[in-house]
Amino acid sequence: MKKPIDRFSGKNADEIYEKENLLDENNLEKDDKLAMFLAAMKVFLPGLLLVVGPLLMLTIFL
Repeated sequence: MKKPIDRFSGKNADEIYEKENLLDENNLEKDDKLAMFLAAMKVFLPGLLLVVGPLLMLTIFL
């Protein structure tokens, strides 16, 4: 069997630290965070409206 690929072989500690920092969530740009938020709203909002909508209608009309 082949051994797994070691992406950090031959790199010093500073280079490894830089690569790991690129994966940090703080490196996301503002537009990336907005896009992730809008995608989550697109997924979860219809289900939330199906649950909360009828309850709102009942409280308003009763």
